[in-house]
Amino acid sequence: MPVGSRENIAELWLQRALRAYPSQSAEFLAAERDPFRNPAGSTIRRGLGILLDELLGGMDRGRLAEALDSIVQIRAVQGLEPSQALEFLFQLKEILRSLVDGPEREKLESRIDQLALMAFDLYLKYRERIYQAKANEARRRLFVLERRQERGDI
Repeated sequence: MPVGSRENIAELWLQRALRAYPSQSAEFLAAERDPFRNPAGSTIRRGLGILLDELLGGMDRGRLAEALDSIVQIRAVQGLEPSQALEFLFQLKEILRSLVDGPEREKLESRIDQLALMAFDLYLKYRERIYQAKANEARRRLFVLERRQERGDI
């Protein structure tokens, strides 16, 4: 891979990952660099950079898990379908295919597949938490309604 292309790959990957969002949102997520004004965009940008560094380097599982967790959590909470939420990993394969050949490409694609499996587990974990929170809220509302009914408030 040519020197300096890491930044180009990271930027291209970010642009493709943001395709899952409406165009105006994607533009904001890509353009606004202030992490206080754009925490989701900042987190996605930083996480993709870490994932790319580890895919091209040592595959530190702790760093991979942390970066992947932050991105997948955002995408799960935003209600993206699983295919949309995790598509960003497979988009990197497309980008790398034009830059890397032979055994190195196979190694990178295998690593991306490993990340996809980790990401799927994380996505399900966060979706389960969301559904659990909604179920807890429904139970709480029902309890309050029953209490009000017992007191004759309704």
